[in-house]
Amino acid sequence: MIEPTGPLPQSVYWRRRAFAAVVCALAVVLLAWLIGGLVEADDQNPVQGTANTADLGGSAATSTVGSTSDRPSAPPSSPGQDDPRGSVTASPGSEGPTSAAEAPQPTTPPVVTTTTAPPAPPTACPDPVMKVLATPAVASYPVGTRPLLKLRIVNTGPVPCTRDVSHKLREILVLGADGTRLWSSNDCYGPPDQDVRLLSPNKPVEFSVNWAGRTSEPGCPVDRETVPAGTYQVVGKLGTLTGTPTQLVLT
Repeated sequence: MIEPTGPLPQSVYWRRRAFAAVVCALAVVLLAWLIGGLVEADDQNPVQGTANTADLGGSAATSTVGSTSDRPSAPPSSPGQDDPRGSVTASPGSEGPTSAAEAPQPTTPPVVTTTTAPPAPPTACPDPVMKVLATPAVASYPVGTRPLLKLRIVNTGPVPCTRDVSHKLREILVLGADGTRLWSSNDCYGPPDQDVRLLSPNKPVEFSVNWAGRTSEPGCPVDRETVPAGTYQVVGKLGTLTGTPTQLVLT
């Protein structure tokens, strides 16, 4: 098969072979040149998804030119459908996963501190809640003795209050059976300083004085008379308040 055989001289066959070899070599060079030009053109102007087909020597060769970065991206997934990359896309209205920093933290209710207001200072005792009463220590005393007379002041209201009970305001009177003024605890006493006291509810404050058994008048005159045996009235006062009379018997 190497040696040419045929009716023609061998030189003819060798020339034919040489020509065929040259043609094949030229075809290979031309093919290489064409392929190089196509590659260079594709590099400068990449075409997405284009297939180039060249018929070389009766055989089909297909090359696909394209850049990975120019490939069309996958269509976005619909809400509620599975993501093609394996993740699930949340549908509208649903809450997606939140990080620990974004998660709602439990709220601590504010601490409410209550302060108790200090009690208001006590007010003055009004006359309607005050009760005044003067009584003798015993119901009967002999003439010539010094009967002990007591004055009781009581706050009958529900709360503590203050009241001026100074000597010029509190008074014990001895009256005759007909109401004649015979003696007063204030006739022979000078006006002392103010005496304001806090009176608790229903806790009486008492003052006492010994009556000499004689008459008196405002300004404390020297000439006074001894009160004879008989029945008398003892009345207590605090300012404009006047208590109920009680009985005192001198024997």
